[in-house]
Amino acid sequence: MTRRPTLLLAAATTALFGCAPALQLQHQPRIEAIAWSEELAGGELSADQRLGLGPALGSPELTELVGRALRRNPDLAIAAARVDQARARLRSARAASLPTVSLSAGGELVSNRGAARGDQGDAFAGLDISYDLDLFGGAAAANRASRDRVRAAEEDRRALAVVLEAEVSRAFVERAALSRRIALLDRNIAKAVELERIITVRRDAGEATTVDVGRQNGQLLGLRAERVRLDLALVQTRSALAILCGEEAPLFRAEPADLDRLAIPQFDSADPQVLVGARPDVRAAEAGIAAAGGDVASARAAFYPRLRLSGGSFLQSASGGPLDALFSLGASLLAPIFNRGALRGDFELATARQRESVELYRRTLLAALGETENARAAVTRAAQRERLIEQMAAEARRTAELTRLQYTEGMSDLRDTLDADERLIAAEEAMAIARQQRIDAAIDLFRATGGRLG
Repeated sequence: MTRRPTLLLAAATTALFGCAPALQLQHQPRIEAIAWSEELAGGELSADQRLGLGPALGSPELTELVGRALRRNPDLAIAAARVDQARARLRSARAASLPTVSLSAGGELVSNRGAARGDQGDAFAGLDISYDLDLFGGAAAANRASRDRVRAAEEDRRALAVVLEAEVSRAFVERAALSRRIALLDRNIAKAVELERIITVRRDAGEATTVDVGRQNGQLLGLRAERVRLDLALVQTRSALAILCGEEAPLFRAEPADLDRLAIPQFDSADPQVLVGARPDVRAAEAGIAAAGGDVASARAAFYPRLRLSGGSFLQSASGGPLDALFSLGASLLAPIFNRGALRGDFELATARQRESVELYRRTLLAALGETENARAAVTRAAQRERLIEQMAAEARRTAELTRLQYTEGMSDLRDTLDADERLIAAEEAMAIARQQRIDAAIDLFRATGGRLG
């Protein structure tokens, strides 16, 4: 009697075993590049060293701002909530693979006052336990996919944290550069006012004309207009910092840093496979491939029969008598027969999503390599450009001082003096912008390498 159901179970399992579609998973692409196209200028650090941008730039104020942003930025809080959602789905997937236990109890009281025994009643209690044997690994694959999605959500949050740190640092450096440019304008405005006074005195003495006074006044008004524009930009960067830090702009306070006191970070010297492979977004894409592969395995396992074990006990007391105990144990085979079209659709959908996850990884990988390559080139070029502009500014400063002295002694024309002043103003502003761009290039490299910058 017991041999025939066992044979039927084995026959059904064997018959259905060959009906599941074959796995056709795409493999994760590999990074072929073993070196960057050019070396970085300046010193380099070991691949294991990791500092935040605040310490790398030598700014405790930036470190404090980044900390505030990491605690209060709403986008990062959203990413953290998504991690919690993925963990909750993982708990649900794990719970689905555990035995199912159900408990039932009840009773009935019958009043019979004419009987000798008075009130009588029936009572019962039942306990049922069922468990699906994961013969073909479908539940295990679903659990693995859920774990990989938790890992992907955690890496997405880390990637967002790196981007947030970079953007806070960029706004911080921009405020420092704007403050420096405003200070330069204030100094040039004061020099322009003094030169206007000298021209007015010379006009009154008949050594200059009203046109000369008007030309100098026009330059002074232009400088003041530019200062108003930069002051507005300073306010806007403060509001941008407030948003990044998750704080209200009217209440946000942050003094601009001294641009010249910000350090130039050193950079990681690792090869492309190490640097790009360590990026959180690349790791998240890898986890996405693994999760999609688990979905395919789970969808394929659904083609196979499921073996369910069940057991239970039942306790009953009739008319107040002693409890009678009944026990049962059995097994059932649940085989998909009429829904194989739907199962094939689920399998093909999971397979297509796995291919999509591979292409998403490839896109992320190519973008990461391109961003890092560009950032490394920008670091080198920004350093070269800053040195050239420093030389240009030094030359413009000497020329402006000489022409101004010659004009006050009557040895030079006013136009030469104004032209020299304009070139000096442009050179000094270019020097502040070049410093900002050099630090911005370092921030871009920090972001491109997932924070591996020291």
